[in-house]
Amino acid sequence: MAFGFPAYHRERMTLPATDSAAVDIVLKTLTALSWQLRQQSPNQLLASTSMGLRSWGERIEIDLLPNNELAITSKCALPTQCFDWGKNRANVRRFLAELQAQG
Repeated sequence: MAFGFPAYHRERMTLPATDSAAVDIVLKTLTALSWQLRQQSPNQLLASTSMGLRSWGERIEIDLLPNNELAITSKCALPTQCFDWGKNRANVRRFLAELQAQG
């Protein structure tokens, strides 16, 4: 369970794919998880999860770093939410698991 304003969880992963293939794999992963792509730039993709019983939704940031590395951050959509009850960590872990399945 994370604590902060807003609560968040961040992890990194190295992809075996090239930079152009990495974006395709990330987009397929977002689609498979039914997360909505909000914005895309050459080095970052922003997505969001839907609201549920345990949260008001989360914002997902996927940063494309040098050497085929990704940094995935899930943070609560409400900036005043200081506890996430493990939801952000679960989002990042779900993303990483699905990303590996797609790759």
